[in-house]
Amino acid sequence: MNPVIFKPSPESSQQTDADVPPSQQLKQLKRDLTRSVRMYRTIAITVGAIVFALLLTFGLQRAPYYETSSLIYVQPAKAKLITDATGGTYDPTRYDTYIQQQLQTIVRSDILADALKSVAPGMWTRPGESEQSAITRLQHDLKVEREMGSYQLSIALSGGNPYGIANVVNAVTNAYIRKERVDELAQTQQQLEVLLNEQKRLQTLLVSGRQSQAGLSTSLGVADTAGDNGNPYDAQLGELRTQLASARSAHAIAEAQLASVISHGPDSAAALKAASSELISNDPGLAMLKQSIAARRSKIVGEMAGLTTKNPLYQQDQEELQRLDQSLDSMTGQLREKAALQLQEKLKLESARTADIVSRLDSQLSQQTSIATGATPKLQQAADIAAQISRLQDQLTEVENAIAAIRLENQSTGLVHLLLPAEVPLKPIPSKKLIILGASLPLAIILGLFASWIRLKLDPHVYVGNDVEKTLGFPPMAVLPKVNEVDPRVLDEFMLRLVAGLDQAHSTSGARTYVFTAASPHIEIEGLLTNLAAKMDKLGYRTLIMKASSALQRLSLASDSDDDGEESWEHLRLSESRATETRLARSGESQLTRPRRESFVAENIERLKQNVDLLFIEALPLSTSTEAEFAARLADITVVIVGSALSTKDDLTETLAVMQRLNVAGVATVLNDMSLQHADDGFIAMVRSVEGRRPTAKGRTDASTMRDTYPLKVYDEIYSDKTDKASSEL
Repeated sequence: MNPVIFKPSPESSQQTDADVPPSQQLKQLKRDLTRSVRMYRTIAITVGAIVFALLLTFGLQRAPYYETSSLIYVQPAKAKLITDATGGTYDPTRYDTYIQQQLQTIVRSDILADALKSVAPGMWTRPGESEQSAITRLQHDLKVEREMGSYQLSIALSGGNPYGIANVVNAVTNAYIRKERVDELAQTQQQLEVLLNEQKRLQTLLVSGRQSQAGLSTSLGVADTAGDNGNPYDAQLGELRTQLASARSAHAIAEAQLASVISHGPDSAAALKAASSELISNDPGLAMLKQSIAARRSKIVGEMAGLTTKNPLYQQDQEELQRLDQSLDSMTGQLREKAALQLQEKLKLESARTADIVSRLDSQLSQQTSIATGATPKLQQAADIAAQISRLQDQLTEVENAIAAIRLENQSTGLVHLLLPAEVPLKPIPSKKLIILGASLPLAIILGLFASWIRLKLDPHVYVGNDVEKTLGFPPMAVLPKVNEVDPRVLDEFMLRLVAGLDQAHSTSGARTYVFTAASPHIEIEGLLTNLAAKMDKLGYRTLIMKASSALQRLSLASDSDDDGEESWEHLRLSESRATETRLARSGESQLTRPRRESFVAENIERLKQNVDLLFIEALPLSTSTEAEFAARLADITVVIVGSALSTKDDLTETLAVMQRLNVAGVATVLNDMSLQHADDGFIAMVRSVEGRRPTAKGRTDASTMRDTYPLKVYDEIYSDKTDKASSEL
């Protein structure tokens, strides 16, 4: 089926602007602007002329304009405590907030009122103007800004009187500085009073603390309880504990050594023997004896070297060696026993000595601990008083520093002071007269175009095919220009689009019945339908035109005449009796079926279609005619004729809603009688192209001429007497 023939459904969605690419939207905007100027040229010219005249008048009457400003330095606010004498730390966020507050303070009504009172009456206030009105006007004209990247504020004012604006700016600046200085002094005076009271309180607490500290020093016998020697007991106890630990360690060692040599057992004997051997190893007598015996043994061994064992001299020397060994062993044993006795006595003495030291140190530690325990509360109290006195001294120092800083600050210039006063401007600011005059014409053109574009957007009527597509969601099958504005051959060229659409619908989908209905009641479609049928006849299609009311005429035959009525009712009765008859089911069917019967209208249309190729039904608008609804249900395609500049968008949406409700087989639209004044550039270019390649026809052809040239079968009263005969023959 032709793509411009649309099947409506309740879910059909219309095209929105969001679905269109930006490039297409820009092109559409250009086309709309061109159409709006062509359609509403008067509105565009009127609005443009008014804007141009206003801008031109304003630019020519613009007087010289002066501007002056003063500069104020605002010291950065610092985050600090009341007793912080160092000045605190700079906080950029807090300073920005403070600057914003000052910008609002400058234009405060009380400051501006003080400023206006200090200048001459006619300097700013107009004759007969109230004070509140003058202040409001000054608040609106006064420009207060922060100089970027600095701690400075500028107060600027513009006007036609250079002396007046300079005096007003200086008056506002002085009033603001005075107000800020008064606020600063009031704040610092309150802080000073608080600090002085705090100073007196701290001094009283310090005197009381020092008196308590002196009493504790006398009780403890310490000159300075807050010094390094303020607690002598801890040092003494620590020293005693260290000595006691050393004594206990030495006593434990002595006891262990004594126990290792006096206990019974092989281990004890071996330990005593080893200890005594270690003591006698350095005995000089034993060393000399060992030396002499060694010399004698070496001599005897030398003599025995050349002798045999049976030689008497050899045996004599051997016996002498044995005597030497025995004497050495005897002397060593005697010395070992003597050394063991000496060692035992020494270890017993060392154990007794260390035990006595441990006992005496334990007694001293117990006595000293008792003394320190009794002095602990006094020592703790003395420590607390010393810490409190130190803290009070620090607080007193901070308070005294803060008092000194505030007194110095009161003698300074304050947080806000004047840097540069406002001077009388010598020449006006560069005039914008040339800019206004130069921009008046382009701005007037733009506003004129905008006014015409707004008028086009607010227009509810449909003018071009794009309007139809935006409203319904699908383009029209054909767009036909106005008959009296184009050449007849050009009109034929555009009619061929409609003819081609119907031909394609017939050849591809077999559509034969077409209902033509107008989008609104005041649109005439008879001439268009006649012309279209003539074109289809020329293509070889047998075409029949009938009205929708004629298709329903058979339903009212009972009221026309009694004879015909009886015959019609008899026909209806027979038809109904046939409809109520039932037939047996064929093999394979499980139940009885009722034969299907078509209505008279459907049967009538089918009889008419037997002798023609295309059946055109002319119907009234769907929104107002039930006959048109009945015909649209039976037709293959419903063609809606949209009148350019006559039909509205609401008419199209209502018609589409009716067709969706009827569930028609197919829908197509035709935009008829479009004036070239309303057309877009593409359509006009197409018309000019067709006119350029076709020779101009002499004269124009209207619907009646077309009907005479191409005779058609038009059934206005299909059930007249003559038609009844034709119908009976059919």
